[in-house]
Amino acid sequence: MIKLGIVMDPISSINIKKDSSFAMLLEAQRRGWELYYMEVGDLS
Repeated sequence: MIKLGIVMDPISSINIKKDSSFAMLLEAQRRGWELYYMEVGDLS
């Protein structure tokens, strides 16, 4: 299984119609990939 981790702004603050990271997550989910969502603060 493919695992995908992505660092992005809080989901509550993005424009889902324009955000390419959100679109990538939706496509990865459709393909059955394992997803990991992180915010910048999670990396420290």
